[in-house]
Amino acid sequence: MAKEIFNKQDYGEPPLNLEIYSAVQPQAKVLDVGCGPGKMGAALEDKGCFRVGIENDARLTEAAKQNYDRLIVSDIETLPELPFPEGYFDIIIFADILEHTSCPDKILSVFKRYLNDSGYILVRLPNAANWQVRLSLLLGRFNYGPGILDGGHLRFFTLGSARRLLEHSGYRIISVKARNRVVKLLGRLYKRLFAFQFIIKAVKQA
Repeated sequence: MAKEIFNKQDYGEPPLNLEIYSAVQPQAKVLDVGCGPGKMGAALEDKGCFRVGIENDARLTEAAKQNYDRLIVSDIETLPELPFPEGYFDIIIFADILEHTSCPDKILSVFKRYLNDSGYILVRLPNAANWQVRLSLLLGRFNYGPGILDGGHLRFFTLGSARRLLEHSGYRIISVKARNRVVKLLGRLYKRLFAFQFIIKAVKQA
């Protein structure tokens, strides 16, 4: 069921990948920040997770309501607080959302208090230092379009700046995986150059 959900395109959203799904433990309390139409929430039902989503796009919220135990309709940059106690969630997912915000460090810091001490976050960010972007810049081109240079991206990240963002926001990185569209083997070996996206797992700093 999960593979079918992840391969389905909804509202122009890209299919979610199995890396994040696989990193979620069964029976976990999961907060999916910027959940879109809720494909991740639908997939995590198979794992028996308690699923909370946050989404502000009116096109997506109706579909998302069906895929979460609770949906919070709000802009994450202005959300004052969550209707849950501090330390409530085992896992918080930030997939394809932080690059669309003006202050991702503030968002990570605010949501950190809702993560329990043994929990972790899963972050997926596009790689602005991908070889295709570098080649375009070498040729004097910087054109917005689908993918890494999506017109809705307010912030751009390399592996180094992604690490600094998380560490500055009070997290310790556990692992970094590369997601690739073309050269998958090279992406695993040379993340900085060939990764299309980074998938980062991190815990709260002690």
